[in-house]
Amino acid sequence: MRKALGMTGAQLGRRMGLSRKRISQVEKAEIDGGVTLRSMQDLARAMDAKFVYAILPKEGDVQSIIERQARKKAKALVSRVSTHMALEKQALDEKQNQAEIKRLADELLRDPPSDFWEEE
Repeated sequence: MRKALGMTGAQLGRRMGLSRKRISQVEKAEIDGGVTLRSMQDLARAMDAKFVYAILPKEGDVQSIIERQARKKAKALVSRVSTHMALEKQALDEKQNQAEIKRLADELLRDPPSDFWEEE
């Protein structure tokens, strides 16, 4: 941001009451992942900007993550039950399995159990 503004490290340092060397150290820490959130907020404020810290889904939105987890849990449950049913010669066909996975996933979305985020 500082470079995009055409601001030197010395100019930013003066705005923050820090030396150019200290600004350089903070910027290096940012690159290395060792900068504090407070330092980032202070830097942003000195550049008349805002610092935004967020964790975002890799794909889609938060609801997509929840739906994927519900489907994953439902699929694991149906798989376990299907194994037992097959042993008793009561196995469902693929279409029935998929319908049951969807039904169970919808149920999990409506009323997630306490172990919803536990790995199987």
